[in-house]
Amino acid sequence: MPILNDVKNYIVEKFATDLTAEELPSDLDLLATGILTSITTVQLLGWCGRTYQIPINSISINPDDLKTPEGIACFIEANRSNVVAS
Repeated sequence: MPILNDVKNYIVEKFATDLTAEELPSDLDLLATGILTSITTVQLLGWCGRTYQIPINSISINPDDLKTPEGIACFIEANRSNVVAS
């Protein structure tokens, strides 16, 4: 899943710099481990909105959907537009 790879790459680049994307489990609870905090979750949502044209301010967001890289990828799939920003 290319989106999952994008999510993992973004997370390790911005928030978990001691890991590689390959080392980041798809089912890792990012909130429980402290990789995502309230501030970094807002940054992540901003990235999702910009990268995948998701109208973050006008959709309902369930925090449970953003706990794992896999959940974030599913959130993106469910809410993205057909045009991806370059």
